[in-house]
Amino acid sequence: MDCTCAKVPLLKFFWAASLCMIAAGTAEANTECSYKSIANKVKTISLLRQVENSINTLALAQVDAIADVSTGVHTLELYNDESGFYGPLGGLRKTTDKNETVLGNLDKSIRRLATFSAIETRYEDLRDNYREIVRAGYEVLNRLEADDPAGATRLYASTTVPALNEARAEAYTTMATLERSMSMIGFRCK
Repeated sequence: MDCTCAKVPLLKFFWAASLCMIAAGTAEANTECSYKSIANKVKTISLLRQVENSINTLALAQVDAIADVSTGVHTLELYNDESGFYGPLGGLRKTTDKNETVLGNLDKSIRRLATFSAIETRYEDLRDNYREIVRAGYEVLNRLEADDPAGATRLYASTTVPALNEARAEAYTTMATLERSMSMIGFRCK
């Protein structure tokens, strides 16, 4: 009997020690392993994808309006059901106005997330680039209204395309960084 009684305190010791190790590991990774932290990262990635989609739509609307005015063939209706009513210039104005508002709303949403401090520097570069794309959209519109498709094409090539490429790179890098940190959570949070 002494043998079993001696084992009980030893089992309690191992049980208590294992609980302490689990609690210590959980305390270190508690903020990273919380559902709220993971949800914030997922939400940030989702919002960044929406920003990327919006800037792609802006660039597409610009190049379609340039092609429509240059060739006289209306192509924007393939991408925007409402543009048939407004024509190529009205479609570009409507798309630019709408996406400027969408990007402003996404900007507010991203800044409210707890993960914003981790992505702030890259996001500011992304934000500067999408603002440049919006500004270029209005300038392309002005040049097309002035019947200068060659000037609009040069502006698109010199302003929109580089800003779009930089914005995509910033969005991709930011999303990849967040996704990479989330892929390691399973190992760190066991």
